[in-house]
Amino acid sequence: MSTSDRLIINAAITGTVLYKSSTAFLPTTVAEIVDTAQRVRDAGAAIVHLHARNADESPCYDPDVYGELVDGVRRTTDLLVCVSLSGRFVSDVSVRAAPLAACPDFASLTVGSMNFITQASVNEPQTIRELADRIYAAGAVPELEIFEAGFANYASFLARKGVLHGRHYANIILGSLGAAPLDPIGLQHIVSLLPPGTTWSVGGLGQFQLDANVLAMATGGHVRVGLEDNIYFDRNRTQLASNEQLVARVAQIATAMGREPATPQQARALICDPPELLLG
Repeated sequence: MSTSDRLIINAAITGTVLYKSSTAFLPTTVAEIVDTAQRVRDAGAAIVHLHARNADESPCYDPDVYGELVDGVRRTTDLLVCVSLSGRFVSDVSVRAAPLAACPDFASLTVGSMNFITQASVNEPQTIRELADRIYAAGAVPELEIFEAGFANYASFLARKGVLHGRHYANIILGSLGAAPLDPIGLQHIVSLLPPGTTWSVGGLGQFQLDANVLAMATGGHVRVGLEDNIYFDRNRTQLASNEQLVARVAQIATAMGREPATPQQARALICDPPELLLG
């Protein structure tokens, strides 16, 4: 179980796959993403997970654009900022690591390879190690992306080898067809394989998002929520949601369960010990 009753809400607000043709609520420009960050902070988020987009809405890896995003979020909120180093559409390590120039608090590190419905996400062992080194060199903390039990086991291996060090933070993403399903026993197995002392959150893809979030809250974890993983508010998938609606619902449920949403400062204290050494 969690050592704190506070719930860390990580808002994944854009992602790389969706376009506005799927939902007009998706923020893609710098101004839209910064505005959405303000809204999810007001709704209860402590961390915002950022993906930059080009003018045509395709994934962007330009460090200057990420700099605008991070600066904009920090000017208008106190949110902790995570930038994506996703390799879903690009494999070159230097391109993937370019957003680190924005000096984020966290950067995503997917610690394994897997199949999504239509494509593979490949993360070779040397790529994982090099990205980890670059994340720490930038003064950030890896946000470990865990899609199945093998990822968690490999993260523990990397921690034992010193590739991952300090305190650890992980997002466990359930419900992808090519990886771990939403399953209470499976979740606890994954958690048991993480490096000791890891602060962990759970997100669910599509229809599994709310159930995954509630399962995490009930079992001592934290949550990842947002349009990157799910665009609908209702179980029948007929009502499009905004990021702030999804965050606000989780915050309301958490409060009813006795787990008040953590502020960014409280989230920093829970994840990083001591925060001034790990985050800079």
